[in-house]
Amino acid sequence: MPARVRFHLQIAAFAAFLAMCDRMEAQAPPPVDTLEAELLSRHPAIGQPGIIQPWGKYILLSDWMGDPHLHAIDRSTGELVVSFGRIGSGPGEFANLIAGIQVPSHDTSAAWVFDARQLTRIENLGPVPPEARTLDLTVVPQLLRAAWLDSVTIVGISSQPPERRFVFLDAASGLSRTVPGTILGPDNIALAPRVDASSQFELCTRPEGSGFAVVYKTVAVIEFYDRMAKQTANGAVPFSVEPRFDVVDGELQYVPEWITYPTCWGGREFLYALHSGGRFDALPAEALEGQEIHVFDWTSGHLVRKLHLDVPVLGFSVAEDVGWVYAGSLSDAGIYRFRLPPIGP
Repeated sequence: MPARVRFHLQIAAFAAFLAMCDRMEAQAPPPVDTLEAELLSRHPAIGQPGIIQPWGKYILLSDWMGDPHLHAIDRSTGELVVSFGRIGSGPGEFANLIAGIQVPSHDTSAAWVFDARQLTRIENLGPVPPEARTLDLTVVPQLLRAAWLDSVTIVGISSQPPERRFVFLDAASGLSRTVPGTILGPDNIALAPRVDASSQFELCTRPEGSGFAVVYKTVAVIEFYDRMAKQTANGAVPFSVEPRFDVVDGELQYVPEWITYPTCWGGREFLYALHSGGRFDALPAEALEGQEIHVFDWTSGHLVRKLHLDVPVLGFSVAEDVGWVYAGSLSDAGIYRFRLPPIGP
């Protein structure tokens, strides 16, 4: 390894250590609640449940292994109502794995699905008709995530370049503006591996469109933004996993080691992030799962509570109005619910 590269890596490691010390001093241990699982559904038609989205009296969930991609189950009984959303590139089909399902505050009669740089509006359970409203977002190169912020604004995050990291589109999918954003890693590391490190995240919006959060999957970083993409806080995560850069085959690269926060959910006052702690190079898909949800205050980023689940899950949602956490397990394809305790001071 060249001496100059080794020196830069040592500086980056020391900066990460100082940041960890600052967080440990500032963060008091939050209350911890243990939530007991109640099995809601374990239907053989569901292969690997991913995203979980309450929608009226139903739960809409994506399936990593299924064709079709989507299932709807009854929130009360767990009964599988219908499976739909064929894999394909034609009208009413989904080309890639579904990366987002949202029931936005301004359009609660519909669910919006994000895949392959497009948003598709689903009005009814069942096969997606060819005439379903679809917003083509390919005007933004390398768009990784997108979601409705309010009735006239879609916020998205692209992988590069950092000076146009955040993008805003109108309701007709036209590009309105771009906003610079920070990317992970110290400035003395080359841009390409830093962009790579910053490309694994989840986007969670706050209901009513007041802001959003970027939750990183392989480093312990959560960033809070207002509706204009101005960063307002960093999440006070209770552990440290900094991005690791190393020379691989003679080239400096980002080397992920751990899975930190694979999924998140935006509530009105709090952001919920599932902590995994599994090794990135572990082969089973279950390594993505976690049993602890960290609850952060949207305004300050403070960690206000930990919710310990007695079964490992991946996709989850928090129905604050009825006091339930819904979640799916990769290990047994079960859909579970947990009683949500009161959150707050």
